[in-house]
Amino acid sequence: MKIWVDIVNAPHAHFFKGIIRELEKRGHEVLVTTREFDGLTEILDMLGIDYYIVGKHGGSTLEGKLIASVERQHKLAKLIIEEKPDISLYKNSPEAPRVAFGLGIPTIGFADNDTATAVNKLMMPFTQRLIYPKAIDAYELIKCGADVNSLKPLNGIPELAHLYGFIPTKKPLKELGLTAYSYIVMRTEPIKANYFNGDAEKSILENIIPLLPDVPIVLFPRTETQAKRFEHFENVMIPDHVTDSLSLLYYAKLMIGAGGTMNREALALGTPTISTYPGKLLAITKWLINLRIKFHSTDPIEVSEKAWELMRKNGAFRKHVRNVIMAMENPIDVFLKEIEIYEEYGTFPIQEVVLEELTSRK
Repeated sequence: MKIWVDIVNAPHAHFFKGIIRELEKRGHEVLVTTREFDGLTEILDMLGIDYYIVGKHGGSTLEGKLIASVERQHKLAKLIIEEKPDISLYKNSPEAPRVAFGLGIPTIGFADNDTATAVNKLMMPFTQRLIYPKAIDAYELIKCGADVNSLKPLNGIPELAHLYGFIPTKKPLKELGLTAYSYIVMRTEPIKANYFNGDAEKSILENIIPLLPDVPIVLFPRTETQAKRFEHFENVMIPDHVTDSLSLLYYAKLMIGAGGTMNREALALGTPTISTYPGKLLAITKWLINLRIKFHSTDPIEVSEKAWELMRKNGAFRKHVRNVIMAMENPIDVFLKEIEIYEEYGTFPIQEVVLEELTSRK
């Protein structure tokens, strides 16, 4: 089969890299499309994935997002009409499912953000098989237009797919002058995301760093403006090029993140993690907190106290995190299985477990 994969965000490149490689091993032809956004093409180049650049991110305004999305749909439609793929795969893409629906192309999508209502409403009504972490209430997906027959719950987190082929290396540590298990990784707020409703100017991390003055911190900002706000901290270093962030997370003592993806990547690697996201928590975040492998607070003092505790008892926390993570499903296996089923039967079977769950709640 010819399989179209649309990658619209930096984490999605890592999510799909294993799926793409496994599909190619099985003899499928893979067509990858992407857009200009957040160093995405550099990451795809680093991963050795060939792609077509179609459109760009529309920025932080509603007007910009709308215009960029409409233009991208038009360009995608022309390319896909020419390429004629047999099936489309994507993760939180607003354009691919609508183009695929308009051209009668079957779709498999992945959704992990129950607060991204706008994208979900643009994606879910046109997705024939919707894979999602079981932490998300199926009713939240149905309210955004998902067909109950499309739902396929996953007992896991999407970032497990990011570890495909991963072998930790200390090269990025040497570039930054770090030693293993001696530093903290931090990630700023996703201020460009349509679902973000926190402070777009000041990061909560600015009040946490002074409480951790003796610990080296590797910071991953999302914009140049964010980066400039951290330049005066003596213990903060910001990589000046696309780097192996997974290895930095693997060898980190701790991860403190105001976003989601890098927090969950750290957990997938067994690294203790504190979330400082200032907005409404994702269902998957609440699930991980309930499993006691993730901690959340927006109070700088609470965060710093928990950080010192996690660093003191690092070995015990790592063991607990890894034991929980080992019992989870990998999205790669679920995607490949669904593709196999479609290739054999030309359709996606109804998920009886989801129907029974929804029926029992009425």
